[in-house]
Amino acid sequence: MKLSAKDLKDPQSFFNKYVMNDSTVMEFYDYSIHKDEYIRRANELASREFQRTKLVEALTAYNKKFTNSDATFSQINRLLNDRSTVMVGGQQAGILTGPIYTPTKILSILSYAKDFENELKSPVVPIFWLAGEDHDIDEVNHTYFHDGDGIKRIRISERNEFKQPASERKIPREEAKGLIKEAFLDLQETVHTQSLYESLINDLDRELTYVEWCALIIHRLFKDSGIVLMDAADPAIRQIEKPYFTQLVKGNDNLRTAFYDGANQFKKAGFGEPIDIRKENAHLFIHDNGQRFLLEKSGQLFQDKNSGREWSKEEILDSLSDNPLLLSNNVVTRPIMQDMLLPVIGFVAGPGELKYWGTLKNSFHIFNMNMPPVLPRLHLSFISRKVEKNLKWVNLPPDEAMLGELVSLKRQWVKDNKDLSVQKSFKKAYKEMEEVISQLSESMQNLGQDAQKVHQRQGDLIRNQFLQYEKKVEKLSLAKLSDGIRRFEEIEAELLPNGNWQERVLNVFPFLNAYGSDLYIRVLRELSSGDNSKDLIGKHLYVYL
Repeated sequence: MKLSAKDLKDPQSFFNKYVMNDSTVMEFYDYSIHKDEYIRRANELASREFQRTKLVEALTAYNKKFTNSDATFSQINRLLNDRSTVMVGGQQAGILTGPIYTPTKILSILSYAKDFENELKSPVVPIFWLAGEDHDIDEVNHTYFHDGDGIKRIRISERNEFKQPASERKIPREEAKGLIKEAFLDLQETVHTQSLYESLINDLDRELTYVEWCALIIHRLFKDSGIVLMDAADPAIRQIEKPYFTQLVKGNDNLRTAFYDGANQFKKAGFGEPIDIRKENAHLFIHDNGQRFLLEKSGQLFQDKNSGREWSKEEILDSLSDNPLLLSNNVVTRPIMQDMLLPVIGFVAGPGELKYWGTLKNSFHIFNMNMPPVLPRLHLSFISRKVEKNLKWVNLPPDEAMLGELVSLKRQWVKDNKDLSVQKSFKKAYKEMEEVISQLSESMQNLGQDAQKVHQRQGDLIRNQFLQYEKKVEKLSLAKLSDGIRRFEEIEAELLPNGNWQERVLNVFPFLNAYGSDLYIRVLRELSSGDNSKDLIGKHLYVYL
């Protein structure tokens, strides 16, 4: 395994402006990503209080469902130290962990936590939360496998109109087993195939939710790494969060105004509208009869705009006191709740999260908190040995391939290697054919309209047959180039599937099948042996396998 880091070649992007500490961007954040800022953040956290004992109890009970790793429980217990902080990030619970960026975010959390601990000389606990309250099943019920030059979408069919949180939605086990069988049939069998396949099938011997299955797989991929998982919809966590939800309800008018103003300032600065900025959005969901509904605020009342149901602030607070599972967060309140719940030294964000967090600074301030430092996650692409050889053959580095150079290079290569003499012959023959057809048309002028109609019809048939002939010859000509075209297509399927970066589309399991289930642990080991992982922020990491 070899790691190579390349700059992300988009200096004008929001992401790169953030990494370069551009003042036009940084005015929307409380901290930069520089070392002195983390020390300032640690001092801020030292002045605040957290429900550490209850957190340890809840996280211990949750993680015991999925792992017996001493490393994880040792990390959890370190939260009892008042000086300990948390490196945190999260994602939806995608099937088989979803796109590669999900395990890569966990890799980032683990790596950054270690670096921060070394610099701060105090415990930094790595926590990854699963967005178990999210109800959009179409975002988590599918993933993409690749094999050779092809990409295959695998999906569990589910009803999306039923707004049930992922932490409550059970996996249809027989369908999921069929999906695993189908997915693995397309993979080349290796020494790792059977154990990977059997572990997934065995998972489904018991009833699991989407979140529980994802948690099982994550703990296997990151075995003994010390990663701590948290389900945002865990009843034990919700119980701890009850007083914080009370604050979000009582201060909702101020929250909505603060967010609305901050998001509009962000928009006026030219950075767009990364999330919905409607002022009536209450930024909370209410749970009722197994479903989840977004609340809006109109005057003194909260309401579900779809059903028209209404609640006063007092009614919601009364219900919340008896039912801590009544409410859940949206994209605005989730970061605030995270900071109320955890001593966050750093939040690990994807590019989209990084941008929408820029709208939240005012929202944190009304609850007397600063927005924590936001650390862009690592960007990572795996490069198989076959694709590494293909890249050398086409003479193109991976970063240029991912910027779109591959498509134009392939087009030019085909053009340069096609048999041009055949093309020229067809072009000449087509011209001569049209001349003959034109001469025949002139000779039939005196035979009347019926003759002209016959001529027109037969001329069209001749042209069509000629074009079919040319296409068949073209196909035979391209067949001679099939080996080279295959090389381009294999690079594209692995590095730029469906025109997107690998990490945004592909699932990691085909790579695990080829290179082992400890793949991420080995990458983590390589990162630990090299430079500070924060030095990789703003770069794309290529992992040669």
